[in-house]
Amino acid sequence: MDINALIHGFGSVGMFNSRAFLPAFITAVSLRYGSSLPIVGNFDLLQGTGAEPTWFTHNGTITVLALLAVIEASADKMPEAKQVLIEIDKYSKTVLAGLTYMGVISTVDAGFIEETLVPAHAGFLDMFPALLVAGGTFLTTSLRNSLHEIVITADEDDDMGIQNLISWTGDIWAGFGILLLLAFPIIMVGATGIVIGILWLIKKYALHREEKSKVDCASCGQPIYRHALACPSCSAKQERPAKVGIFGQSKKQPANDLEAQPYRLAAKKRCPVCATRLTERNVKQTCQACGHNFMADKEFAEKYAARISRRVPGVIGITILLSLIPVFGLIPGIIYYRLRLVAPFRQYIPRGRTLALKWMIRLFFFVLIALQWIPGVGGIVVPIMALTTYSTFQKQFNKQAAIG
Repeated sequence: MDINALIHGFGSVGMFNSRAFLPAFITAVSLRYGSSLPIVGNFDLLQGTGAEPTWFTHNGTITVLALLAVIEASADKMPEAKQVLIEIDKYSKTVLAGLTYMGVISTVDAGFIEETLVPAHAGFLDMFPALLVAGGTFLTTSLRNSLHEIVITADEDDDMGIQNLISWTGDIWAGFGILLLLAFPIIMVGATGIVIGILWLIKKYALHREEKSKVDCASCGQPIYRHALACPSCSAKQERPAKVGIFGQSKKQPANDLEAQPYRLAAKKRCPVCATRLTERNVKQTCQACGHNFMADKEFAEKYAARISRRVPGVIGITILLSLIPVFGLIPGIIYYRLRLVAPFRQYIPRGRTLALKWMIRLFFFVLIALQWIPGVGGIVVPIMALTTYSTFQKQFNKQAAIG
């Protein structure tokens, strides 16, 4: 077995947990054209490749991988599609990692196809490295997805753009990482191990912080969130609930307005009673922890919408100031109004309806953004975007909640 192919296989585990098809595409192209490629053609793994194409380096395979890589990268930047990808990509990445490794060794090892396809010579040990690569990809992808879900839970619709930033980072890591793996295999294997270790530590820290944010119920002793109004187990009220943070987490300071606390929790998609995160994109749903029928009370839904509406004047004032800054004021202005006015409504609207609304709004925004750099005129761009988006999603929320 070619030692360079073996190193490439284990090193590629770190790239495949980011993307399924892009690493496979780059690897197939590199092997297909072999030493004829500039710069990368000198890498040890590619020496002697690029002759008769195999199943993995066939032009048809490369074309399909290219199309799938583009589709995957595009879908990963859409919050509506991201959750679907998370559900399936640990399987697709696992399969692609194993197949890519077999494609590599079938290209660099002339005896591979005969050894694998002829039953008399085939055995478990022949496929063992490929199974290790696939298994490693499955485990690291599961780890990455669990961290991604933490980010999605904190900002479901990517109002702050963090998910989009992670997506672009994944594209760069999966694309250039494979090339660096060909150039510096030992270094990249070590770097991949370090990155995986860091991801594991981040996950442990996130889980630790989530549990640490809980306190024992004074009545039954069960752990409850600091900013909950009542215990989900025994329904005992919490005397001094904590403030609600920007991502819905509990803060150390006590809440100074208990009347507003349920609405602040609801605005962060948490149960207004026990502060458990709500999982459905629906106005009317039942909390899985305490059984509270969320937004079933029409009066609560009306007051919730009214409280969000009170934010409009302040948000518009801030966005006017940010919009006056050409180019650089656009992004913080959009993030601010999304978090304050749009997210509280959009997170309760089903994804199918959200997707249609978002694309209609985006077509209108393309024209507005083109005017943002013009002094004076640019000062009204972000406020118009804020009012348009807010009005659209508020009306959809009111319709779902059956309020006027």
